[in-house]
Amino acid sequence: MQPANHPMAQSRRRQQQTRRIRRRRWLFASLLVVCVLAVWFLWRIFTPVPHQPVKDRPVAVIDAGHGTLVNSGILDVGTANFGATEAALVLDIALRLQQALEQRGWVAVTTRDGDFTPYSLGQRTQLAAKVNADVFVSLHLNSHPSQRARGVEVFYWRPDARPLAELLQQRLSERLQLRNRGIQTFPFTVIATAPVPAVLIELGFLSNWWEAQRLKNPQFREKAAQVIAEALTEWWQKQQRERLVTLSSSVPFRH
Repeated sequence: MQPANHPMAQSRRRQQQTRRIRRRRWLFASLLVVCVLAVWFLWRIFTPVPHQPVKDRPVAVIDAGHGTLVNSGILDVGTANFGATEAALVLDIALRLQQALEQRGWVAVTTRDGDFTPYSLGQRTQLAAKVNADVFVSLHLNSHPSQRARGVEVFYWRPDARPLAELLQQRLSERLQLRNRGIQTFPFTVIATAPVPAVLIELGFLSNWWEAQRLKNPQFREKAAQVIAEALTEWWQKQQRERLVTLSSSVPFRH
């Protein structure tokens, strides 16, 4: 039998002590992991899933095209034909659209309510961010060297604006009996820099005599505003339904 102070006995005691320390460390680490997992699990069960409430009043920015001063100081009225100017006609449609949307529960903000707007093209899209808008709609009239060119077309740039562009294009062509020229993509400043889904509507050709006469008719402009308002509301309601489905699917099962 070896004495207690024998080198081999001391070595065995050190090895046994080392193994005990390692076992204690492993046990402590295991208990710590179990505690962390238990806390996380209980937090997931009893803590409500945070989510942003569904917006009950959508906000739209309505941009009546043109109405700015060019470098020479002349007011930009857009295209002009048959005794009418683009800027004046789209302003009238914009104000009618504002009223139609507000009657449907929207908050509608216009980039101008007169001949002149203080906003540059870039500032118009910045306005959408300031008012926490959900959509940006720019109204224009088309022009072409050939007086035969006619119809409506809707431009978009952001992919999330495509469904709205398609809906507007369909509704406007059907309800207003305008030739469907299809939706287009183009990086116009007011739709390419907008922080929200944005569309630019070319509501007929002012260079076409027949369409110019319709555009000069207040009843036609009122109907156009109503059709746009209905399409925007339909698009918004679909967005809300899809958002509710997404939120409900993200909520974990509760016992």
